[in-house]
Amino acid sequence: MNLLLIDGAPIQMKKDFNLYDLFVMKLQALLDIENVLTKALVKMAKKAHDHQLQMAFKEHLQETHVHTERIKEIFELLGEKAKKLPVDAIRGLVSDADWIIKHVKNPAALDASLIASAHYVEHYEMAGYSTAVEWARLMGHVQVANLLEQTLNEEKMANEKLRDLALKKINSQANWQEV
Repeated sequence: MNLLLIDGAPIQMKKDFNLYDLFVMKLQALLDIENVLTKALVKMAKKAHDHQLQMAFKEHLQETHVHTERIKEIFELLGEKAKKLPVDAIRGLVSDADWIIKHVKNPAALDASLIASAHYVEHYEMAGYSTAVEWARLMGHVQVANLLEQTLNEEKMANEKLRDLALKKINSQANWQEV
């Protein structure tokens, strides 16, 4: 058996995973993702110039706290310990947003770029949650699937809110603002 570090603690890795094992790992990954995003959304809200964009990030930060608690509730329902499985991909997406914050000085272009970064994150989250919903339903965990689907719908709504801000206002401002 191979060892995997989760939160710095080595765990034994099985050679053969069943769907339930992978589902629990997916939940652990989603918990890590939400925790990482909590910090990133604070920074993005502070750096956004448009008031509506700041508010969208702050509102999604509050939802992200709820998502974290919801995942912990799901672990309880399953009789599993809530722990995080570190996800390099989300750290890469957050690193991209950090690069934008450091290097894009034009306020309107920064806001447009922050929305683009947030879209990447939202789509990544939606992929993870939709898979978790499908697997939960397949295994007969209806209550768990419903909780996960609630989060998936909130992620979709956050993405749409950002899309609307980009299309109705922020992208145009970035396009017409003089450098």
